[in-house]
Amino acid sequence: MFVKLKYRPFIGKNLGNAYSLLRCFKLGANSIFQLNSKITSCFKRRDVKNARKLFDEMPRKNVVTWNCMISGYVKNRMIREAREVFDSMPYKNVVSWTAMISGYAKNGRLDEARRLFDLVEKKNVACWNSMISGYVRCGRVDEGRVLFDAMPVKNDVSWATMIEGHFRYGAVNEAESLFNEASSKSLLLCNAMLVGYGETMHIDKSYDLFMKMAERDVVSWTCMLTCFMRVGEVDRARKLFEEMPDKDAVAWTVMIKGYLDQRRVESARELFDQMPHKDVVACNSMLTGFFRNGKLEYALDLFTRMPKRNVVSWNLMLSGYLQQDDVTTARKFFEKMPIKDETSWNTLISGYQTEEAFILYIRMLSNGLKPDQGTLTSVISVCGILAMQGWGKAMHAFVVKIGYETDSMVMSSLISMYSRCGFINDASVVFSTTKIRDTATWNTIIVAHAHHSSAEEAFDLFDRMTDAGYQPDHVTFLVLLTACAHSGLVSEGWKYLKLMGKWNLTPKPEHLASMVDLLGRSGLLAEAFKLVNQFPLDISTYAWGALLSACNMHGNYELSDLIADKILGCQPSDVGMCVLQCNIYSARGMWKDASRIRARLKQNQLKKETGCSWIDINGSVSCFSYNDKSHIRTEGIYKELEMLSVLIEELGFDIH
Repeated sequence: MFVKLKYRPFIGKNLGNAYSLLRCFKLGANSIFQLNSKITSCFKRRDVKNARKLFDEMPRKNVVTWNCMISGYVKNRMIREAREVFDSMPYKNVVSWTAMISGYAKNGRLDEARRLFDLVEKKNVACWNSMISGYVRCGRVDEGRVLFDAMPVKNDVSWATMIEGHFRYGAVNEAESLFNEASSKSLLLCNAMLVGYGETMHIDKSYDLFMKMAERDVVSWTCMLTCFMRVGEVDRARKLFEEMPDKDAVAWTVMIKGYLDQRRVESARELFDQMPHKDVVACNSMLTGFFRNGKLEYALDLFTRMPKRNVVSWNLMLSGYLQQDDVTTARKFFEKMPIKDETSWNTLISGYQTEEAFILYIRMLSNGLKPDQGTLTSVISVCGILAMQGWGKAMHAFVVKIGYETDSMVMSSLISMYSRCGFINDASVVFSTTKIRDTATWNTIIVAHAHHSSAEEAFDLFDRMTDAGYQPDHVTFLVLLTACAHSGLVSEGWKYLKLMGKWNLTPKPEHLASMVDLLGRSGLLAEAFKLVNQFPLDISTYAWGALLSACNMHGNYELSDLIADKILGCQPSDVGMCVLQCNIYSARGMWKDASRIRARLKQNQLKKETGCSWIDINGSVSCFSYNDKSHIRTEGIYKELEMLSVLIEELGFDIH
């Protein structure tokens, strides 16, 4: 049965109603769009409370509104709240699923991300890429590769993500194989290869690819500049820079930074003066370089001449003062800053290694700013330095509460804090529960065991680290050598020193000093002397100092005199070496020689900083230095020390 519809033209009142209806619809759509934008802006400012208020008060919501809430919570590390919104959605599109999957993946919760991923019926390429990116970011490249190979459709982002993942974990051959397999050698893929070659120090391969590229953009040229900078080939980079057809602010900044990194400050200034459009980013880069090269006066001059400054400019100046150990001026500068962000507070907090850091932290919170990675690591580090385990535990609980337990830097600082406070088991528990690890995380737990004389555990952790595909760095091997020195393991020390070559690492003066210290502690003074003589004196002062201490320990004064003459002849103002040699002369009864060293210290106005230790009792820190009698309970403390000394001697130990 068919119904015959009568045509009725919209005339008069009917036509007016239609226009009104259409207008209302448009106004409603615009209103939703505007509120969605406001919600996003609130999340960007980390104003989560107002974002939620806007969302709850909206009379009508579309799927974009819900997606904005999920993305906003994810960016603020509020995964539980994001999941609650996701589960409450009346309708989910693929963007909703992808946002939630990406949130779990970015926070190291890959199993939850994978469970959601498997539930998505119609996955688009962005959904696949989010899951693969999560695997790669967390070091599970093999699982990412399995998923990549199973993708029905891949785009350039898919290929680039896997290529970058292989490069990040040192699998250069795999990255090259994947690049060759790609049907289209797009600009994005070529640029990903350039970056990867640069990060793995394959500069010749990078340049060969660059020269073969059919198309290059400013990113390609800048990637190649960065490659040359990584290996210190500044002149070669400058030649390429001059050949660039188009230079943006990033290219200029990379070139200038390269000069500054090589301590060629005047060349950097000359190039900076030639820069046609000096934006605030370029100026800030110059400020950073000046401070790194100890040019405070240059930085001050540029800062005062800058036509426009942002909060980063002020923060750099603040950081610069702290690099010069001028905490007083830094504090004055901080107080007159027109705008202070989280970085401003973090920078100043990091400059204090006293209880003042906690006072600033509390003041920061009272000003309505939320702590971020920098805040947490700085405050937790101070807890470790001051051995304030109570504060440290409170910070640990706060870290879990605000969702930073997936941040590798924050978790590394917690591991270090527990270790410094003497709780190595707690440090191990934190490490075992850290979901996202990197080389720094492994280094921290290895350091913890090395400092607690658990050399075998440190070696085992190193093996586990490399077996898991993590790349050891200079810090890793320095820690291993320190562990060997503390335990007198000479053969293991040589083993790890030689193993550095396998990882394309060249021993630095610190590694040399640690090996000399190990040999010296073991009484192998001739072997240590032979090793240290292989390096120029000006770069091996640490090693000579370690050998000098070993000579004093084993009573080889003939060799100690020879070493002292070498060191003091090269660096007469080295306070530590002067004091050490003065003590050696005094112990041998060579009072004239000791007086001569003291006179030199006095003449050059050199003074060794007094060492101190501290203890936290019921939240109050007490600080002590050598022969200190300033404490209110001095009498009781010294009586207790005398009793302990008697007990130790009765047990047969020599405490002198």
